[in-house]
Amino acid sequence: MTVELPRWALADRLALGLIVSAGLALEAVLANLAAAPPGAGVLAIAVLLPWQWRQRRRRPLAVDVASDAGALRLGDGRCVPFQLGPGSRVLGSTVVLHWRSPHASGALWLTPADVPRDALHRLVVRLVAGRLRAGR
Repeated sequence: MTVELPRWALADRLALGLIVSAGLALEAVLANLAAAPPGAGVLAIAVLLPWQWRQRRRRPLAVDVASDAGALRLGDGRCVPFQLGPGSRVLGSTVVLHWRSPHASGALWLTPADVPRDALHRLVVRLVAGRLRAGR
């Protein structure tokens, strides 16, 4: 089973929106204080947006899952084996995947807005059945 991951997951888009909103709110609050340095909110946005962008770019493009093995398909075309991390779980109709591989580790929150419901359901079934344990 292969699950194609979205280019921008809902969680990533929400994080970008929260970064911009928090930076603008910080800037508005600091503008009302006489001793506050100007531009701190803009600086926070300028630091956090590239960080979030890099985090998103490190994620794989797809997760290939067999009955007892798995691989992450990376952006450069390589497939690397992975193990699920202890934080992988099903949350309602969503799945949180934590993975570890020799080359990278990370997390991804998949919702029905990101992945078709049937693919998400198959992933949930494998996760709950405990078959999504790769690299052993």
